[in-house]
Amino acid sequence: MDAISGPSKIDWRTYTLAEDMRLPGSTPTLLIFTLGAPAECARRRLLPGGQVLETELWERCLAAALDAGHRSRCRLEVCSPAALDLPDGARGVPQPGGSFGERLEQSLLGSFSRGAGPLVVVGTDVPGLAARHVARALAALDADPDSVVLGPSPDGGFYLLACGRPIADLAGATRWRRHDTLRGLIRSLRAAGRPVVLLDPLLDLDHRSDLEQWLAGWPAGDESWRGLTRSLDTLLASQCRPPTSGRVGRPRPAQVVRAAGRAPPAQSAS
Repeated sequence: MDAISGPSKIDWRTYTLAEDMRLPGSTPTLLIFTLGAPAECARRRLLPGGQVLETELWERCLAAALDAGHRSRCRLEVCSPAALDLPDGARGVPQPGGSFGERLEQSLLGSFSRGAGPLVVVGTDVPGLAARHVARALAALDADPDSVVLGPSPDGGFYLLACGRPIADLAGATRWRRHDTLRGLIRSLRAAGRPVVLLDPLLDLDHRSDLEQWLAGWPAGDESWRGLTRSLDTLLASQCRPPTSGRVGRPRPAQVVRAAGRAPPAQSAS
């Protein structure tokens, strides 16, 4: 069996923002939550024995989120516990301590204090995230600045949260990182008089079965991920017992049982 080598490291120059895209003042902002690719890989372990390839997957997810914000003319902030190597035009900001809800609430407040207008928050575990999702969230906020826009994940969490002003007591608005996180958040927001707008659902990657499901639904016409998806599919197929042929873009049974989902990741990688 041939060894699988990961794709080469991303050339961040592809995602460098032009000078005229750096919009000052109270502008739409995309705030990206991440632990950084190595820590995401160590925390989730979607591909035992495929650390190089899995690290490349998390790097590409971060790059896709940056590209979505760039194309939507957003100011870019990346919120991480550790400093990351980011392209020009993307600002790294420290991720505060505390529970996930507390860190999320404080990070939103920090971004607003730095001049964010409409604010869109995403993680780096959603390979399907694209500019159209950010644009639809911003359009919904433009139509109703008091609303909160949420992008549902099939596991009961969410992949996107957008708002035009801070959300009071966001930390206590729901039970975080559970299968009913989104439902509880929607209930709290509506009780507080904040209209809720839901986007189309997107799959996030918490388990190996999520990765297999995403690969099975990957559109053959999308060239941007072709090399990586082929390498991922080949490695997954080789780890099956007995080994199977790769089936990118075609349904394949999950190799592990899907567990209850959660919202974006905790700060600690342990």
